[in-house]
Amino acid sequence: MTTDDLGTERLAMTAQPNWLSSLLPGTKAPGEASGRIGLALVAVALVVLFSLLNQSFFAAENFIVIGVNSTSVLIAVLGTSALLIAGYVDLSIGSMMALIGIIVAKVAVATQDPILAAGAGLGLGFLLGLLNGILVRRLSISPLIVTLAMLALYGGLAFVVSSTAVYGFPEALLELGRGKLFGVQYTVLIAIAVFIVGAFILTRTVTGLRIYAIGGDPRAAELCGVPVGRMIVGLYAANGLLIGLVAVLVAGRLGSITPTIGARFELDVLTAAILGGVAFSGGAGRPLGIAIGVATIGILNAGLIFVGLQSWWQSIAVGGMLLLALVADQTATALRLKRARSAPATLRAAEAPTAAEPLADTPAARAQQLEPAFAVAGARKSYGALTALEQASFSVGKGEIVCLLGDNGAGKSTLVKIISGAIRPDAGSMHLEGHQVHFRSPHDARQAGLETVYQDLALCPNLSISHNMMLGREQTRRWLGFIPVRDDRQAAEQCRARLSALGVTLRDENVLVRALSGGQRQSIAIARALGQHVKLICLDEPTAALGVKQTAQVIDLIRSIAARGTGVILVTHDLSTVRALADRIVVLSLGRVVYDGPARHLSADQLWGLMAGRVPEMAG
Repeated sequence: MTTDDLGTERLAMTAQPNWLSSLLPGTKAPGEASGRIGLALVAVALVVLFSLLNQSFFAAENFIVIGVNSTSVLIAVLGTSALLIAGYVDLSIGSMMALIGIIVAKVAVATQDPILAAGAGLGLGFLLGLLNGILVRRLSISPLIVTLAMLALYGGLAFVVSSTAVYGFPEALLELGRGKLFGVQYTVLIAIAVFIVGAFILTRTVTGLRIYAIGGDPRAAELCGVPVGRMIVGLYAANGLLIGLVAVLVAGRLGSITPTIGARFELDVLTAAILGGVAFSGGAGRPLGIAIGVATIGILNAGLIFVGLQSWWQSIAVGGMLLLALVADQTATALRLKRARSAPATLRAAEAPTAAEPLADTPAARAQQLEPAFAVAGARKSYGALTALEQASFSVGKGEIVCLLGDNGAGKSTLVKIISGAIRPDAGSMHLEGHQVHFRSPHDARQAGLETVYQDLALCPNLSISHNMMLGREQTRRWLGFIPVRDDRQAAEQCRARLSALGVTLRDENVLVRALSGGQRQSIAIARALGQHVKLICLDEPTAALGVKQTAQVIDLIRSIAARGTGVILVTHDLSTVRALADRIVVLSLGRVVYDGPARHLSADQLWGLMAGRVPEMAG
């Protein structure tokens, strides 16, 4: 193998440890660490400034009040941050809290049953969040527009339910909001517990990894088997549940609810999240930074009150902080991309394995190729009056490399999508190692042992190499004997083993994919498709946009895959790659297979002619 751009230096852009690492060895938080030391210093500076302006600000009682007042934001910011990390947003949470709060208050006054009131708040929050999620997915328009409409709708409905303050709650509900345990209010303890659980889910579980993956590249996540649609709807529902909890706690703490209770709440929550390092474009953010963002907003709001400024100055200050946070977010994104382009590599090519010779050169290999790996028969797909694929049939033997050729519009992409489970054929059948298979999704195909390496590689640039490797097939272990967490340690070991099998040495599996070159990413995508269960690999234009040396490296990788006895379907326009790899070629033209046979006896002109739809005499 060549070593063109596969350097030997270690990248500095590794996943940084955080406060959960010491508790959970063997797991690493997804995405890039968002250090908020600067923001923490800003929070300290604000404390010093407001203390100088008003000495009473530095009193311990004031910080307790700030903590109590920040509990609502601390709970709500979890749902907002998860949505932002996934690339979505919900602007309706302020009006949602007002509507839920009014209904909780009405139920509490009418029944004097705190459990029923709390259940109504949590249940309504879940349903409203679920409604937001379904609308965002079904309408297929910007979540900003959808949730802005819901903000107006929920705000109006809150006034419909009651245009005046509602009070007269049962004592148990007031105790929930105002009671203390060892001098600390229940609301603070609940908020801290909820935040810790949310942080754990976001950084240490399979669900958390998939949230980051969706924010990095939703299409890549879906092709890896992540149920993107269901997860987004679920995130909105969970966000609504958290807002329901906030409404219940606020009702108990204040003792009354007005329809304007949620005014400016969404601005505080969104500002805290983005200040805390959550990228508005998705894919980045850590719980520790988010907590610092919440603390900063709490200190700022309290300080402005202490210095005697009117309430509108709070809106001006928070709005200004949000604007600065967005500018900082864009600047940080630009710096990450610049750093990724200039960073040294972390993969090193080794000597190609000795078994990487074409399998057809040995009698044992030829005998092995008689065993079928995959076959498709009579595949047909139409889109209205347009027939994209018509009666396509071919097979692949174990260890055989079949090149799928054809001009643009010949039906290659449609056939590959059918094979990979991305679309369903109108007619036809598929067999994998002699067993008939039906794929409803790429996840089904992967589970059956059919892997696809897409032209765009389907890698999430914001995730590390090992996290990309495990995405869609995450393994878990039990923490404390019963809590499921991702097994990142085992994923790292498998990552190194798979790359080593392709002759690539991995120096640091925690490097983000965005820092890798095209050839290195191709190696990662191919290595991800390897495994003991894999029976067929379909590679879509694996050498597109690669240089000569990188192409040679990928060719060696493909040979090593076939040498392991895995069937290979290679979609390519590069005739030199066909010459170097193909045991057999299948040519499509206008949705039909026009040639299925060896390539070694065809000249370049004949190959081009086949791709253009002209069948040479020798092809019969």
